Amino acid sequence: MKVLGIMGSSRRDGNTNDLLDVALKGAADAGAQVEKIVLADYRINHIADCKVCRQRGKCVNEDDLPTVIDKLLEADVHIWASPVYWYTVSGLVKVLLDRFFCYIAWHPEVRFSERMKGKGAAVIAVQEEQDPDRARHLLGCFQWSFEFLEQEFLGFVLGPGGSRGTALKDEETVKRAYELGRKAADFARSRK
Repeated sequence: MKVLGIMGSSRRDGNTNDLLDVALKGAADAGAQVEKIVLADYRINHIADCKVCRQRGKCVNEDDLPTVIDKLLEADVHIWASPVYWYTVSGLVKVLLDRFFCYIAWHPEVRFSERMKGKGAAVIAVQEEQDPDRARHLLGCFQWSFEFLEQEFLGFVLGPGGSRGTALKDEETVKRAYELGRKAADFARSRK
């Protein structure tokens, strides 16, 4: 029963990371094994040229994507965390989501879509703007991805961004992040 946190901010000590840590603590307190990956620690290239990949029958990128894919496939639940950048996910997250196609199209032996199906997925985001509607494209990006992969959407927490430490001062957001982690652990337990 494993919950994987995917930290999609380049600020390792920022609000996105803080709320993800709270959620992972909630999951651990509820009995889940937890792990966090920081996407900035991995070299994940942009999609290079699908035409070349199609000709070769495999992805031409040689990077850290296989390691990240293995971690995603090992976990029962993914808690994605991203700041709202230009009204959507961070570039780190977007590149990873884009590269899912490489595993769907060019690595049938991994059975990526089949193995992602039924996993739980949740989202934590932070933004400086006050209007929560400004995060709708970020949420839509994730929800459409989860729908395509036939994952169970477990919830969304939107917290305040800006200065470091801002999110942890918002007691309601911290409580919701912790409860999202507990919910992730409960879902992971139900899959066994």
